[in-house]
Amino acid sequence: MISAVDQKAKTFTIAGKQKSRVFKVTERTLLSKAGMPATMKDVLVNEEARGSYWKAADGTLEAKKVKLGPMTEAEKAKAEKKKSPKPEASSSPSVSPSASPAPSPAASATP
Repeated sequence: MISAVDQKAKTFTIAGKQKSRVFKVTERTLLSKAGMPATMKDVLVNEEARGSYWKAADGTLEAKKVKLGPMTEAEKAKAEKKKSPKPEASSSPSVSPSASPAPSPAASATP
């Protein structure tokens, strides 16, 4: 959730559980809203946002891709699919043949 926007500095803030993070929007940033291209003017306080960013050597965060607004049904379905556990192939242990047979006691006995 976006907690602050600075249109002049082209930044927005995401409030976190422990600390807030400020993201810079540049000419490389891909902004979208409802599947359509967006601009910095579309970035609003109290709006949902998700995406990716680059962390610069100086510690600043540059927004890479930002999707504004609530998740679409397609995005929700994709996220749910990633969360669901994969079915296990088989719960029974597999039996593997021994690589080298053990010598029989009769073979080592001398008459």
